[in-house]
Amino acid sequence: MSDAECRGDRICHEGRCRFVPEVEDELALARRAQEAALSGADGGEHDGSPVADSATSRRSDVETPTFMGGPRRNGRSPNRGPIQPPSVRWRVQTRSRVFASPILGPDGTIYVGSQDRTFSALAPDGTLRWRYTGGDKFYSTAAVAPDGTIYVGCDDRNLVALTPAGQLRWRRALPEPVDASPVIDPSGRVYVGSDGLYAIDTDGNVRWHVAMAGHVRSSPALHPDGMIVAGTAQGLLVAVSLDGVVLWRTPAGASIDGGASIGDDGTIYVGNDLGHVVAVAPDGTIRWRFETGGDVRATPAIALDGTVVVGSYDGYLYALAPDGSLRWRAETSGRIRASARIDADGRIYVGSQDDFIYAFAPDGALLWRHNIGQDVDSTAAIGADGTLYVGADDGAIYALR
Repeated sequence: MSDAECRGDRICHEGRCRFVPEVEDELALARRAQEAALSGADGGEHDGSPVADSATSRRSDVETPTFMGGPRRNGRSPNRGPIQPPSVRWRVQTRSRVFASPILGPDGTIYVGSQDRTFSALAPDGTLRWRYTGGDKFYSTAAVAPDGTIYVGCDDRNLVALTPAGQLRWRRALPEPVDASPVIDPSGRVYVGSDGLYAIDTDGNVRWHVAMAGHVRSSPALHPDGMIVAGTAQGLLVAVSLDGVVLWRTPAGASIDGGASIGDDGTIYVGNDLGHVVAVAPDGTIRWRFETGGDVRATPAIALDGTVVVGSYDGYLYALAPDGSLRWRAETSGRIRASARIDADGRIYVGSQDDFIYAFAPDGALLWRHNIGQDVDSTAAIGADGTLYVGADDGAIYALR
């Protein structure tokens, strides 16, 4: 569609005819939400310098359209997921496995990539709004900027910027595949992994590059102290300032494939291929480590009370106290690669390679499990109406409610 096809004083926005004031209000609301999520609950501006060192200033439960619900990757959602066993509201089939995680735009649009080389925008009822075809598989989970631009990495070695209507704004070629999820700071700058960490501006220009010894699969997180944190295949957790200066490198003990998450007190949590969950202080010192029985490749989720929830390849979902002690563990019948999401009431939703998606109470009690029929490595998104969106190895995106 084009603006000429919209009658009266309406314009084409995200493939639909919309009134200008309505669109402006929607974008302003999304921009305020993202600014609040990045600068803390006090709503102050973040200029790249450290914010006040308190749990209040660090904490944010406003979800933004990016992996794990926000730039700190804590996995919390302001929405409530299904309490009872859900049914499939709809199912959209792609031609290959869906490893990437769905994210939800301000208007409820579901954005998700597939290994069939397509990246799709779906309406809340499952109808296709548009589809972009890349040059290779999409492992990356997208991020949506306040102005509506959608950023997503592709294994064709490009970071792609798309308009809300699915048109290509620009493509930035990088030396290696972009399979980690990008993160956006308040200025709109995008940070992403490839052969290291990159900072890319809103026009697609590289502002800085910090080289790493190998490919970066870990999705970077934005720390409120003004730094980007990501893991490396060499087992290092690396912190880089927003102007590209390496602040510290901490050996985590083994390869880091999952992303880091950041607690309300600034503690950084990450898993490694030794099966350890590692807690790191903002200055890079290790506070504790907890050993599971298999690789930890999921990004840890962090509940409001500080409980760290993460799955392991040993088939268990672990809940750890802020001091690193075990609160509970819940068993599934397969490896857990997906990251957990935590809803507004503390319920936990996570997929497993036993073909099920699970819902657990905050104390670890099983609420329900739903048989998808194929491995669930995709991390779920929770809609405002309680619908759970998730991808699976059968190539489908599911809406469960």
